[in-house]
Amino acid sequence: MIIVLIMLPENTAPRPSRRTLIRGTLGFAALATAGPLAACGSDDTPATSETPAQSPGSGGASGGRLRLGAAGAATPTLNVLTATGMVDYIAMFSLYDSLAVLRGDQIELQLAESFEANADATEFTVGIRSDATFHDGRPCTAHDVRYSLATLADPDQSPNFSQFYSDLDVANLDVIDEHTLRIALHRPRADFVTTSLATFSMIFPADTAGEQWEEGIGSGPLRLASSSGGSYVLERNPDYWGEPAFLDEVELIAINDAETRLNALRGGEIDYAHSISPAGAAVIERDDSLAVVRGGPANSQTFALEMNVNQAPFDDPGVRLAMKLLVDREALVETVLFGQGVVGNDLMGQGLVGFNTDIPQRERDLDEARSLLETAGVSEVTLRVAELAPGMTDAATLFAEQAAEAGLTITLETADADTFFADYETLMSTPFQSVLWINRPAATFTSIFTGSAGSFNVTGMGGPEYDALLDELHSSLDEETRQVHLDEIQRELWDRGGNLLWGFAEQLDATVPGVEGITYVQSLPRLGQLRMT
Repeated sequence: MIIVLIMLPENTAPRPSRRTLIRGTLGFAALATAGPLAACGSDDTPATSETPAQSPGSGGASGGRLRLGAAGAATPTLNVLTATGMVDYIAMFSLYDSLAVLRGDQIELQLAESFEANADATEFTVGIRSDATFHDGRPCTAHDVRYSLATLADPDQSPNFSQFYSDLDVANLDVIDEHTLRIALHRPRADFVTTSLATFSMIFPADTAGEQWEEGIGSGPLRLASSSGGSYVLERNPDYWGEPAFLDEVELIAINDAETRLNALRGGEIDYAHSISPAGAAVIERDDSLAVVRGGPANSQTFALEMNVNQAPFDDPGVRLAMKLLVDREALVETVLFGQGVVGNDLMGQGLVGFNTDIPQRERDLDEARSLLETAGVSEVTLRVAELAPGMTDAATLFAEQAAEAGLTITLETADADTFFADYETLMSTPFQSVLWINRPAATFTSIFTGSAGSFNVTGMGGPEYDALLDELHSSLDEETRQVHLDEIQRELWDRGGNLLWGFAEQLDATVPGVEGITYVQSLPRLGQLRMT
């Protein structure tokens, strides 16, 4: 039996307002209109703002030039495999098309026209657009897609993204014809399109390597005009297969400090400041000359205190529960996020498809927390923290003060934010640490960040019984059955997991008046949709 996920009519080039999307946790439902990204989803509607942004329209280019400021990197690059700067990623998501991208509770097809799964979800056949060309004029074919996926899956070449492709059987990536690729997996993964291909599958020409990366040759709506010192000028791609970019040019300027970006916006040096602080957003709300742009739940960051369930004292479920009960979530959101966020409930995917809304919000209970800690004989712990985002150290400090009310002493151990995620061994073995994640759908999070086979399982949550639940989720092609399994997994994580997710902060950007068409993919603005009036 073949399960057809989605099939577009041959040679169709859909407009953004009519893109065919897959809705649902996996996308096997009815058809309808997402660090690196691991520490960085979006929905089909435009971002909200104090002066609401308008949805992208049709009708082609409108002209003009926009200057956007975003955080850079110590080593700027357009190498898809190793880039770390936000300004690099914003550029790359417009230079390169993906097979598909996450947009909140939906999957938007780009270079893929169709996905078909076999009966046990161990193979997917991908139909690839026949009208897409790279910026240098070469056609985009199944050979390029094969090369791209094989390269992304190679941990030696792709340290940032190989984790998403741990189940890909690279040796059996089979080019059927110029526009058809068969993907083989090591085990059933009914969620492979969502958790891997739609999470990150940028496609680049076969044999791209070395200095060729800095040419930014993709098939996206914008192409590279120039680059200098980590900043880029992108221009409209006149040969794009889909809706042309509205703007003639976008200048991407590397500005690492959030306050400096905001000052550049106020001073007229840029038109768009990506990722401002909650404090900055609170100030701009009182300034009629600027607008705050909000990403919504699909484009939010999750503030987490991660406990490794295999490391003492967090190998005791009672200690993990005590930590979840002693935290004052409301105080953290109001103080650290300046009220620019929502309280978390120790589960990823809040506000997104597949989230188990039947689980009650966990409330603070100092007496129960104190009793659990006394029973376990735990009076002090160490919390590793890095300033991965503004306020994370302040949050850890406030949490330590809250823990003291339950008789627990927390010592803060400061880590370097620049190398926090690069030090994989430490990340996976630390008993207790403060981490920043992108808010992802529950199915995506559980597949990658939990389970014995989870490639980024910082809490160590797994074991035979839990892994069996994941296997049932991964092998089921029926969406209702999958949701039953997903609800059970989320309840297990809420009861026994090592995730203390205290709050969600939506993506906060700021613009001058007249910037419209703001939509996101995984908290990054889609440059091809931006326009100025």
